[in-house]
Amino acid sequence: MGKHLLSSFGLLAGTCLLLASCAGKDDNVKGNLVTRNDFEAVLGWGGNADVSVTSEKAHSGKYSVKVGPQNEYGYTYVNTLGNMSTAKTKSITLSAWVWMPNNQQAATLALSVTRSPEQGTSVFYGGIDLTKAVTKYNTWQKVSQTFTMPDSVQSTNQLKCYLWRTATNENVYADDITISVND
Repeated sequence: MGKHLLSSFGLLAGTCLLLASCAGKDDNVKGNLVTRNDFEAVLGWGGNADVSVTSEKAHSGKYSVKVGPQNEYGYTYVNTLGNMSTAKTKSITLSAWVWMPNNQQAATLALSVTRSPEQGTSVFYGGIDLTKAVTKYNTWQKVSQTFTMPDSVQSTNQLKCYLWRTATNENVYADDITISVND
């Protein structure tokens, strides 16, 4: 019985070690994963969830974030660069699954870096222009872009990521948003 118990424990420990070594990196994510949100939970995100987090459409789970005639900005991810990486951030990769009804809608998945939470001076602004990136309508489509950060970025700078309605009279949705940093 003692040998069997020891053998079972060894098998369990080996399995746990194998699972832990496999769980570290997602092959589909470029760089170090900072957040992946399907809007089932909203830790790190803020804004007006009553309007922008919806169960109307979802790529995965039950919820997504939307912008449209009733809301210009979607739920916003906010974090300082120093909390996202211990090394200086060279670039940030942003990806999401988006749904647009047609090519007449205009929305941007925006990425903004400011000096600090208190000082809103812009260090970097970029975004995925969904009008150009989306080629299929009334279906979910993955979009992704890597943004090179200026040399002036610092660990105290604040990053924001949000869906922005630039000009749309119908709802546009985003889900499974992923942000990763590249040192």
